[in-house]
Amino acid sequence: MSLISTLTEMLGGMLAEYAIQKKWSKIKIFFVTSTFFFAASLANLLVFEHRRGIFWAISGAAILGVGLGIFFVLAIYVHEKTKK
Repeated sequence: MSLISTLTEMLGGMLAEYAIQKKWSKIKIFFVTSTFFFAASLANLLVFEHRRGIFWAISGAAILGVGLGIFFVLAIYVHEKTKK
């Protein structure tokens, strides 16, 4: 389980750097990172199910995906403001 989490973290960082290099819009960054983390965390929760059911896995993955999408948009925004 920690391997999947570590791999997701590494790929998320690479995705953020790629988005900064290609100067993606904030909306595109939000949707791409949210979708990426939703899919990764849903796979993680479904593979290592904790007897709470599929509803909790999907809702937990959605909350995590949206939360991390917002986090990456804010992190890139702060990076752009402090860079100038």
